[in-house]
Amino acid sequence: MEHIAAFMVLIACSDDLQACKEYPAPAIAYETTEECQAELMPAIRDMGSDQPRTYGKCVEIDPALFYEDAEIVWDVTQEGGIEVTLEVINPHMAVQSVASVEENGRYNSIN
Repeated sequence: MEHIAAFMVLIACSDDLQACKEYPAPAIAYETTEECQAELMPAIRDMGSDQPRTYGKCVEIDPALFYEDAEIVWDVTQEGGIEVTLEVINPHMAVQSVASVEENGRYNSIN
């Protein structure tokens, strides 16, 4: 079993930063932060020149959290950076409660 140390987040935005979306990273996770950093700039370049603003960040992770249900939450700052957090989803939340909310169309999740 490999050791997971980091994951990459890639974001492309409009010039005014009002419309942003996440792009897939070249790998799900990296065994070292250095490996992630080495692939970061090429991954940003590969997003294409048709994107007005592109951002990327390697985020260190506790290996135990990689296998937990968690949500990656990101925000682009006005200064031109990105903030990324990993929020563990409450494991005690009833699955039926989530399913019920999803059926009514009131539940949104950033993936």
